[in-house]
Amino acid sequence: MVMGDRSGSGIPDRHDAGAGSLADYTYNLFPRFTNVTLRAAGSMPFQSELAQLRESPDSPTEAFVERRPPAEDRIDAPMPVRLWMGPELSGVIGFVPRGLEAPVDACLGRLSDRGKAPRIPCAIIVTRHGLRVELGMGQAY
Repeated sequence: MVMGDRSGSGIPDRHDAGAGSLADYTYNLFPRFTNVTLRAAGSMPFQSELAQLRESPDSPTEAFVERRPPAEDRIDAPMPVRLWMGPELSGVIGFVPRGLEAPVDACLGRLSDRGKAPRIPCAIIVTRHGLRVELGMGQAY
């Protein structure tokens, strides 16, 4: 099944492909502005979990994206996105959109180099096509 496939037909849902642009980043993959965001892809299967997370008293404000090991980087494996709920992580709620893995990986590397936790500010937003998670890439520094 293709990520974001709603009908099982193998055709991806264009509303669940995520959003973001490499044009929002400088040559060294640093966000150009503090308002640069990246919308997670493949969130349709996780709508009930996103609704529960959004309605919880401790609504998550930070996301966790695990860096890919070199073996998975070679096969272009998806990068799952999870949300921090206090000291615990949620299940997978989406994936980094294809082609935007490099800015996310660079962000995680810079956070690690500074000794900070690998947490990226996020928000669960409502769109016409369901709940989505936006990562505040420009606020992660």
